[in-house]
Amino acid sequence: MRAVLAQKRLTQEWLSEASGIPMRTLARRLHVRHPSPMSIEELAEIAAALDVDMVDLLPSLDQPQPVRPRSAPTGVAAGPTGFRASAK
Repeated sequence: MRAVLAQKRLTQEWLSEASGIPMRTLARRLHVRHPSPMSIEELAEIAAALDVDMVDLLPSLDQPQPVRPRSAPTGVAAGPTGFRASAK
């Protein structure tokens, strides 16, 4: 999606106004390291504003995607031999 914005020389501010998605929400959806999930409705609104198909905004399967590390469940700590219950 950022690539489409760059290619069309448009800003997030423009996209916010054109799509009707609040700037703060859009910024969270497009965050580089920790994007928040986008609804199908938001994707449709953005695609319409950019005059592209929704599929063109989805990440390519042949591009490496960022991997988020899993956190240990509450009450569990990672040790040298795996997870163990943590002291409370």
